[in-house]
Amino acid sequence: WRAGAHTDWCCLTLLYQLPGNEGLECAGNPQNLQGSKSGWLKVDPVPGGIAVNIGDMLSRWSDGRLLSTLHRVRMPTLEECTPPRSRHSIAFFMQADKAAMIECEEHDPISAGDFILGRLKSNYGQSRR
Repeated sequence: WRAGAHTDWCCLTLLYQLPGNEGLECAGNPQNLQGSKSGWLKVDPVPGGIAVNIGDMLSRWSDGRLLSTLHRVRMPTLEECTPPRSRHSIAFFMQADKAAMIECEEHDPISAGDFILGRLKSNYGQSRR
């Protein structure tokens, strides 16, 4: 995998991809009770298009009414890498200012900064001294 299955921590991700840079795939969020059984769907670049992913921060802020987009980037097929070339894309991760409070009905209030810090710790653990 170029990037294994994950959700983004932010509110919203805007992903700019050029045609010829295939590989992005999305799946139904496992928290969706009406979940799709379609597996992974290709999100091929569209000229002038932007792929939009909902992130974990917005999912929490919306009390789960908006679910994070589970996505990954697969390795290129033989046809896509003949001749060999790199995959180029630009991601813009939008998140609330670190002092902004994320308040909703289902969770205790938390600052956006503490939310991101918690996500970092859950992935990378406590640093060792």
